[in-house]
Amino acid sequence: MRPSLGLTSGTVGLLLLTPLSVAGGQTATPQAVDAGRALFEASCAACHSLGDERLVGPGLAGIGERRERTWLTGFITAPDRMLADGDTVALQLLAEYQVPMPNLGISVAEAESILEYLATGSSPPTSAQAAEPATSGDAGRGRMLFTGENGFENGGAACMSCHTVDGLGRVGGGTLAKDLTHVATTYGGSLGAVLEATPFPVMQEIYGARALTAAEIADISAFLMDVNQRETARGASPVLFLMAGLVGAVFLLALAGAIWRGRLREVREPLIGGSR
Repeated sequence: MRPSLGLTSGTVGLLLLTPLSVAGGQTATPQAVDAGRALFEASCAACHSLGDERLVGPGLAGIGERRERTWLTGFITAPDRMLADGDTVALQLLAEYQVPMPNLGISVAEAESILEYLATGSSPPTSAQAAEPATSGDAGRGRMLFTGENGFENGGAACMSCHTVDGLGRVGGGTLAKDLTHVATTYGGSLGAVLEATPFPVMQEIYGARALTAAEIADISAFLMDVNQRETARGASPVLFLMAGLVGAVFLLALAGAIWRGRLREVREPLIGGSR
């Protein structure tokens, strides 16, 4: 989820008076659903799909049937508190998806409007962000952003202040956070969404007010995917070399055995013939 939209006092009042479609069995008003749609697109769409597709977090199709309303409201408004309190479901989600859902400061009224929108079974967002194709990134530019050779447009710290990847050579990298060499394997196509959502506390502190641009996210994603591919291939090289060596050894042993049997036959046949 990304930072939530603010709602006017009038909208909040409307949401508080709106019957809940799940709890009350009534259909939400169009205004409440529209407010929920706007909030979802601004705060949730980067990490969650409206269907079953898994992104940074789980798909939200039928979420109102799979989770109790009070649990959903609590988790949307204060996921960090539920994790700290040891909520079983919250801990299971963290173990499965490896990314903690951030506390985005969403109010109870805003959470209810999001749930109203989800309860309508609406189609995926039609916002400009969802409609536009993903920006194609450049691994070279991404490397310079990662190392700080090029600064971020909004002034955020270079990635290598906290992270490192294999292959940086003398440049090295930070050790405050995890090694990102194979992060593309972990997140796959959701890597860009993670960079956009900044779901980790340290990332929120650094980039919360200095968000990365779409082009920067695309470039860093391209760089990390390139690193992942190169280092995975490099790690596989010794294994392939060993396998090739074993195959070669077996072939040589078989060839030697065939030659040896031929020579034995050449020696044995005259001996056997002479003994008759």
